[in-house]
Amino acid sequence: MYQPYLSLEAELHDAFWEAEDDGSEVALMAAFLKSHPGPALEIGSGSGRLMFPLVQMGLDVEGLELSRDMLELGNVRARDLGIQPVVHEGDMAVWDDGRKFSALLAPAFTLQLASDPEATLRHWHALLESHGGLYLTVFMPYAELLGDLPENKWYEDHRVTLPDGREGLLETRHQLDRRRQLVEREHRYSLTGNPPQNYHSRQTIRWIEHPELLSLLADCGFRVDRFFVDFDPDRVVADPEVIDFDGILTYHATRLAAKV
Repeated sequence: MYQPYLSLEAELHDAFWEAEDDGSEVALMAAFLKSHPGPALEIGSGSGRLMFPLVQMGLDVEGLELSRDMLELGNVRARDLGIQPVVHEGDMAVWDDGRKFSALLAPAFTLQLASDPEATLRHWHALLESHGGLYLTVFMPYAELLGDLPENKWYEDHRVTLPDGREGLLETRHQLDRRRQLVEREHRYSLTGNPPQNYHSRQTIRWIEHPELLSLLADCGFRVDRFFVDFDPDRVVADPEVIDFDGILTYHATRLAAKV
């Protein structure tokens, strides 16, 4: 089971993302779905931040989310938007309702929350139709790995002012497990108001080096068709390790027939 966003962590999640994200991943996902027509599933759809705009475009995409709190926030968002999206509650490593999808979307680094990425990718392979498409975004935590963010020290991660004037704050500290390629994060969330709210959580992020991920996808029955960096489809490079970029990699892969 991967790690759900709960309580204040869920409530502030989208506000923090939207303060920094220009919506570029929505456009990338929409283009990918148009090249893989048919029913699609966004894995880790949260409260619909990325999925609901796709639904509003008329694309045939459903969601899968583990966190009950995120699902409830999504229900409110959907009502406000006047849409009726289909979102399933379940764990991305095991959920299966017996259907096959033309495409799976795993944006926003969702795979890196999986306790067993290989088993999770093999399960996703089973959810796809033959030659179905996988859209996958991962990131390398270079700020932590290079020491720009020192270990075991609290720092301000995100700050946002909500439409009602309340201020949300996320403080983070981390430890690295370089042998297992894990970033263990501790989060302190706070929200002003009457009364003010606070929430503490822990999260484990796994980083996967580019060559390792290429090998993992191949071992799990996928062919990588292309990849690019920093949400820019024009930034296609042979080796991302030799360029200066923000650490974000997006992969387009195709499901191959299962090996007998």
